[in-house]
Amino acid sequence: MIEDSAINEKIKEIKKELRLAMNGVVSSIQRNHGLNYKINFGVEIPRIKGIAGKFEKDEELAKRLWQDNIRECKMLAIFLMPESGYAHVAEQWIAETPFTEIADHLTMVILSKLPDAATKALEWIQNNEGMFRYCGFMTLTHLFRRSIELDKEQECTYLATARNIEAVESRKTVIMAAYNSLGHYCDEEE
Repeated sequence: MIEDSAINEKIKEIKKELRLAMNGVVSSIQRNHGLNYKINFGVEIPRIKGIAGKFEKDEELAKRLWQDNIRECKMLAIFLMPESGYAHVAEQWIAETPFTEIADHLTMVILSKLPDAATKALEWIQNNEGMFRYCGFMTLTHLFRRSIELDKEQECTYLATARNIEAVESRKTVIMAAYNSLGHYCDEEE
């Protein structure tokens, strides 16, 4: 119970910080573009990272923040999750990711740093559920940027899926993520 009340206090402190950093214009623009969260403070990413920097990484705190349908809490959860917790939350968080903005940070900060990131990403690009395919391609993009190579079997799976993406996918965001990953793959192959 003591730890739970300590986490509750941290969450109160975080939400106070978010209210102070609130940007109504950004929040309104995001809402008008379909980013409908329960609450959206409109806080810019650098400020969210600054708020995260005031707290120690903590798996329980990150999980609790993730549960709120608040844009900034989901972002903070990503930045506050310690690396030891990445594997515990990866697929659950992909399934619960509401928008690509969150997915972009999830793939960069957590998913691309999983020990088996390439293998997982290849599974995800073949999964049409929710954000899985998008996160798979974005994770591969981050891996290619870091010059991580696929083995021959993985490479065949990736290329077959990416080249045929328009035949199996109607979401433009996923198609663009596939093309983006192909661009980075080709850069590395050169």
